[in-house]
Amino acid sequence: MVAAKQRIVLFLPHRADPAQGVRVSADLLPLELLQIAAFPDQEGYEVVIIDAMVHDDYLERVMEACDGALLFGSSCILGYQVTHGAEIARAVRARYPQLPIIWGGWFPSVLPERYFDEGIADAVCLGQGELTFWEVVQALESGEDLATVPGLVVERDGKPVYTDHRPVIGFDRIPDAPWHLIDFEEYVARQNETSGWKVRHKYADPWDMKPGTPQRGFSYFSSFGCPEPCTFCCSPMVTERRWKAIPGKLLAERIMECHERFNFNILRFQDANFGVHEKRSNEFCTELINAGSPFWWNGTYEIETIARYKDPSLDLMAESRFHMAALGAEAGSVEQQSKIKKQIDIEANLVTSLQRLNDRGIQTGVSWIIGYPGETTESMQATLDVAAKIKHLFPHSPSDVFPFRAIPGTEDFDTAVKMGYKPPVTLDEWGSCLEYKYEINDTALPEEVIRTWKRYGVTATFYDGLAKEGSGLVRNFMHRISGWRLKHNQYSLPVEHKLFHMYVKLTGQRTQGDVLQLDKTPGVTPSAPVSW
Repeated sequence: MVAAKQRIVLFLPHRADPAQGVRVSADLLPLELLQIAAFPDQEGYEVVIIDAMVHDDYLERVMEACDGALLFGSSCILGYQVTHGAEIARAVRARYPQLPIIWGGWFPSVLPERYFDEGIADAVCLGQGELTFWEVVQALESGEDLATVPGLVVERDGKPVYTDHRPVIGFDRIPDAPWHLIDFEEYVARQNETSGWKVRHKYADPWDMKPGTPQRGFSYFSSFGCPEPCTFCCSPMVTERRWKAIPGKLLAERIMECHERFNFNILRFQDANFGVHEKRSNEFCTELINAGSPFWWNGTYEIETIARYKDPSLDLMAESRFHMAALGAEAGSVEQQSKIKKQIDIEANLVTSLQRLNDRGIQTGVSWIIGYPGETTESMQATLDVAAKIKHLFPHSPSDVFPFRAIPGTEDFDTAVKMGYKPPVTLDEWGSCLEYKYEINDTALPEEVIRTWKRYGVTATFYDGLAKEGSGLVRNFMHRISGWRLKHNQYSLPVEHKLFHMYVKLTGQRTQGDVLQLDKTPGVTPSAPVSW
């Protein structure tokens, strides 16, 4: 009789602080844990995945599962996950001081030493983790030194030791995710909760989705890395600008197997850059069409990618029920595009690319950043101007502007530090940053930029019709005047904003997320509500 393999406990921290009434969209499955669980699960280990998003009793589950376990593992990105993950790891260390704790993910990959300084790590995986984690499991099982495993940081004699470099591998060497380790219906239930939670990172519903349709959102990793050199992103350092992807036909086969099993109606690819290869995109779309295009799907594409795709390729995307492209434009001036190494041809390609998608019924979600290290006021205003132009041209597609946040492991982080930026030190402090796109309390934007930015956010909200108070006539009036403001980049004397707020107050109605009060206090509120 073969002895049972030991237990592996994997925990995904909250992505947003529930104490602030915030959750993230529950179609975001714990893919980072499922990916590294594939090899151990395949080899007969007992893998327990605990996700704070759906397991309200997560601490009790973690403590129970860690009793007699081989290891405790966790992963996080910059934001509240850092704080919450560290909190749970401390509790595990206090209860089970001999239990190995292994970290992975984007944030630990760029600041691994922080985890040793705070005494909550025995090893940190760097970058792509599937093979590295599997070898960690085998080393712990056999009693080998983790310093022999490539792709890790370990601590020896109070100092960090970086093991041999591990190159990025293709998906042909990685099994598909062990979906049986999660209960998908728990995520579906969270997606359809009717509560007062503010939901972040939720993509907009498909335009042709009937109102009231229950959401069964599913997510998937189909590629790793990104070939782009963007200075504000840590991917160039973590992934070495390598991009490895599941081939289009094989991807479609795997996705259709998941659809048959889970019956999802919206698929989100959590890839950093889904559309790098046009041929792959075409193969995937063609296979979905041949299968009857049974669900909507969305993913991240580059604006320059859409600009070079042939018309038949975009037609395939639309026919396969691709409903939204998440696109990062990031800067509205030629000068800043060059500095961040994005180098989108704003004049030649931006509007054309978005128009090509919108004409096919594909929503475009465009993100912008203002306040890069050393960015001029004129450059920030140019970004706000272009964002407004895009919002006016494509009223049903987001064009969201966020403040720059210095992400460790990026060129811009190093530049910001050289210019005097004092980054957080402890993991709790890093977690208090929230997602870098949202918090602006300590951002150093010029006052006139903040004023324009906030007025743009309120104007875009009215233009979208997101303020539901008042009669249709009132909302139509606000939509029309907001359209004029966006078209002409004119936000001075926003009398209608204040009058509307007075109207809502006098009629005893409640504003949508207090969006009508954005023009009062500089630097304390995010931009327009984010739906994608």
